[in-house]
Amino acid sequence: MTNRLSPAVATVQERWTGLSGSAPGRALRGLLSIAAVVLLLPVGLSLLLPGARPVGVLLYGAVIGCLYGLIAVGVVLIYRANRVVNFAQAGLGAVPAVAALLLLTVKGVPYLIALPIAIVGALALGALVELTFIRRFSAAPRLVLSVVTIGVAQLLAYVEFQVPKWISGDVLPPNEFPTPFSSGSVTIGGTVFNGDSLFAVVISTGAVAGLAVFLRRTRIGTAIRASAENPDRAALLGIPVRRIGLVVWMLAAVLSALGIFLRAPLVGLPIGTITGPAILLPALAAAVIARMESMPIAFGAGIAIGVVDLSTFYSTKDSRLSAAVFLPVILVALLVQRKSFSRAGELAAASYRAVHEPRAVPAQLRGLREVILAQRIVWLVVAVAALGLPILVGPLYRNDATLVLIYALLGLSLVVLTGWAGQISLGQFGFVGIGAGVAGGLAADANADFFVATFVAGAVGAIVAVLVGLPALRMPGLYLAVTTLAFAATTSAFFLNSDYFGWVLPEPENAVVRPVLYGRIDTSSDLAFYYLCLAFLVAGVLSLRSMRRSRTGRVLIAARDNPRAVQAYGVGLARARLAAFAVSGALAAVAGSLFAYQQGAVDSGAFPVTTSLTVFAMVVVGGLSRPMGAVLGAIYLVGVERVPGLREIELVQLLTTGIGLVILLLLLPGGFTAAVLNVRDAFLRRVANKHGIDVPSLTADRLQEDDQPAEPHMPVLPVRDDDGRPSTVDVPVGAGAVVGSQS
Repeated sequence: MTNRLSPAVATVQERWTGLSGSAPGRALRGLLSIAAVVLLLPVGLSLLLPGARPVGVLLYGAVIGCLYGLIAVGVVLIYRANRVVNFAQAGLGAVPAVAALLLLTVKGVPYLIALPIAIVGALALGALVELTFIRRFSAAPRLVLSVVTIGVAQLLAYVEFQVPKWISGDVLPPNEFPTPFSSGSVTIGGTVFNGDSLFAVVISTGAVAGLAVFLRRTRIGTAIRASAENPDRAALLGIPVRRIGLVVWMLAAVLSALGIFLRAPLVGLPIGTITGPAILLPALAAAVIARMESMPIAFGAGIAIGVVDLSTFYSTKDSRLSAAVFLPVILVALLVQRKSFSRAGELAAASYRAVHEPRAVPAQLRGLREVILAQRIVWLVVAVAALGLPILVGPLYRNDATLVLIYALLGLSLVVLTGWAGQISLGQFGFVGIGAGVAGGLAADANADFFVATFVAGAVGAIVAVLVGLPALRMPGLYLAVTTLAFAATTSAFFLNSDYFGWVLPEPENAVVRPVLYGRIDTSSDLAFYYLCLAFLVAGVLSLRSMRRSRTGRVLIAARDNPRAVQAYGVGLARARLAAFAVSGALAAVAGSLFAYQQGAVDSGAFPVTTSLTVFAMVVVGGLSRPMGAVLGAIYLVGVERVPGLREIELVQLLTTGIGLVILLLLLPGGFTAAVLNVRDAFLRRVANKHGIDVPSLTADRLQEDDQPAEPHMPVLPVRDDDGRPSTVDVPVGAGAVVGSQS
């Protein structure tokens, strides 16, 4: 039977191959990809959610999904050009779209003029962001550039909040947006559709189709595709890569602006959630399903996710569960796809793992009196500052100081996972929520001992982290990053939802009381609990120092830098990565346990998705290479904005989030840790010069200049000129050469 079918199969394959190579074939293939994704996800969802969903709900979800798809196409476009996940994608369109919509409703600007204003504003904003921020980090690791986009997103969120005040004088925008298409309506399956729905579908599909034609038919489009595949080679061929990058960011901003502008008449304009996970997470999920490569699949996945989103809300009547479905959707979509990555994708994944490994104090200098004395002074100053901080800030701000310690302990988990193992996690605060829920439930409902509750929380966090980390064995760090972000959303919306996990979470009427340790040490006061958290942080730092010096730490660093070489030596790469996930999850869950005791309750609203992005940026700014970076990052991003007298200043809040992150990464690409180590190395150079010790790792530049070979000897060789008279000429001869004479 196989032999009989082989010719037919070969004929079909040949025809399909020939068709897919032509322009109509590529269009057909794109449409089939969209149709497949749109159909498969809702069909799979129908097997999980109870009850039937009317056709009108599915169609309305598809309309909303078209707008998700627009933003997802922008994410894919920027990733293919810059190999970076753009967390500011929603904000690029939100600012001009909100401004145009307010001009429409408040100032009476006609709709057909407001829409071009949004497009032109998006073009200008995309160019401004690329020229001001992105281009300055074009040579930086993609890990740093991703944090830059987080900072840009926070800056755009601030601008988005200010736009209604600037235009209308009100903080809140209007609820209704009249358009020329709102008059006519039709009811399908109990759902009312007006002209805005049809207009949104037509414009979104037309924009994607126009983008496809632009990329295929124009010289700039061809240059964009060429630079996306291999930017270095494209630059060598004379393609203006920087100019192409500028065009890409402008196009991505327009796609986002169209999506948000067309979405407002359908579902309103809630300020603050546009740049947040409500819009960004569905777009990222659609882009990941498309493996950050196929724009048609990304658009189709956006439509399907819109259907899934609205169907989930219709079936459960719980809006929080809409964010919880993204994690299983992403996991299933990635695990069923074939494992194949382009060379550019592999290089991008390697760039996400790029972390500068700092030098230790050279062995030649460790025993010197000045070095030992300096180390003791530094440790003494740190100890005095840590012990005296709660007394210095006073009773009103001791809780804030405790929160800095908890965030620093959480940052240690990212040092292990991202800094040492090279696995990007954007959902660490989800593990904090898991630890808080488990420990809080044991303490409040079961009256469990503090150490027992914290140990169980850490163990559960380690197990959950290993389960989340299993996909890391199959996908690069980029996809894992978005997956963990979806996990954080699922934790906040589902795992910390008392309707589903009330048997684990503490009862609302039961408080999580701070413990009395060993029956005699009462930690109910803010001062005592601060010192308890400080003890956990010190234990975490010492544990990581010991781990870094052990074989486990060396294996993690080697697996990060050269995974293939590690496997060649017989080291289990999968086991090493899962061990890093386990340690990271345990540390984050222990921090969550302390957070539950500090807050006195476990509320799902205290674990938003955006906090996970802030924690990731915190550790990158502090320095991923050492535990010191987690502490310094927590002091800057969590502590500075809580300093008395500074928390009310908007500029300080802006400098510790949006623009401040970008400035810090521009000045200190290695974070605060690199700055501290530079000061240390300068001191060590002075000590080495004082004692006449040459340390190659510290004085390499000076030694390189001193070791330059002397100017070669210029021997005088006898020669004869044109008239036959004797003469001489200087001939440079290298060392060891044999000089002969010519008579």
